[in-house]
Amino acid sequence: MPRRARTSRLPLFDAGWLFLIAGLGLLASGVIIPAARDLEQAHWRRDRALRTEMHRLHRLTRHEAYLEAVRDGDEAVALQLATTQLGLARAGADVLSLPAVGPASNASVFVSLEPPPIELPALREPTSILSRLANSQHTRLWVMAVGSMLVLIGLLPPSLTGRGHGGRATVPTQ
Repeated sequence: MPRRARTSRLPLFDAGWLFLIAGLGLLASGVIIPAARDLEQAHWRRDRALRTEMHRLHRLTRHEAYLEAVRDGDEAVALQLATTQLGLARAGADVLSLPAVGPASNASVFVSLEPPPIELPALREPTSILSRLANSQHTRLWVMAVGSMLVLIGLLPPSLTGRGHGGRATVPTQ
């Protein structure tokens, strides 16, 4: 008598895929999020350096322009220097004299040559829980371990016990 094989139907969706996808997502986030944060810090440092360089170049330009005005004998600059440094004024000019108290007593011309202070960008800190977990030195290993465990669970073969559970099983009958 011929043997008849009884086959069970495959389920439409295997739950192992959920574990596999979640594990791959955790592993990817454990690698990509710290790399993205390092890139963001590099951009932040570059932006700070560029702004500082532009501020220094602006400052140098202002000082060079003042030096050129002094060398060319600009009348307004000469009068300003004579008034602030030597206390001299043109004949017949009215000079307003203020009491020398505090910073007003500084007769340096360099204070007026300085550009306004620069505003440096602030570094943004991660706001999501996953980014904090992936960026922390203490928890990154745990994120990778949990992701690896989920991938392992997702790759396990489905159970062959029971009817309708698992893959296509053939059970010979006598």
